[in-house]
Amino acid sequence: MDMSKYAGSESKYLKADDLKGTTPTVVIEDVATIEFEKDDGGKQVKVRLKLRGKEKELVISPTQTAKLIDRYGADSDEWKGQSIILDTEFYPKFNTKGIVLTALSNSDDPSDPIPF
Repeated sequence: MDMSKYAGSESKYLKADDLKGTTPTVVIEDVATIEFEKDDGGKQVKVRLKLRGKEKELVISPTQTAKLIDRYGADSDEWKGQSIILDTEFYPKFNTKGIVLTALSNSDDPSDPIPF
C-alpha cells in the first residue's frame, strides 16, 4: 500500500507517542462518532472523544468503548465531564503501541476508604 499520503501531516487524533510516557488524567468534553475507510474499501465507525483543553481528539476501540459503557452507561451524554486516565500498551500482534484508558468515578478517589 502506498503510504506517501500519510507522510508529513500532523494527525488531529491523539497517538500513543503523543503521551511521551506520561499517564495523564483528562476530562471528556464531547463524544461523537467518526467514519474511517478500511483497506478493503469498506467503512468502519469508531467513537471519538473530545478532551477538555486538548487540541487532539481521541479515537477509541470497541474495547475502550465497552469500558466507558461499563462505567458510565450506554448514553454518551453521561460520559461528558467524566475523568479518564490515558496510558499506552504495546500490542505485539500489530507491532505498535496504542492508547488504553481507565474510566474513573467519584469513588476512585485514592483518599476513599477501601470499600470492603
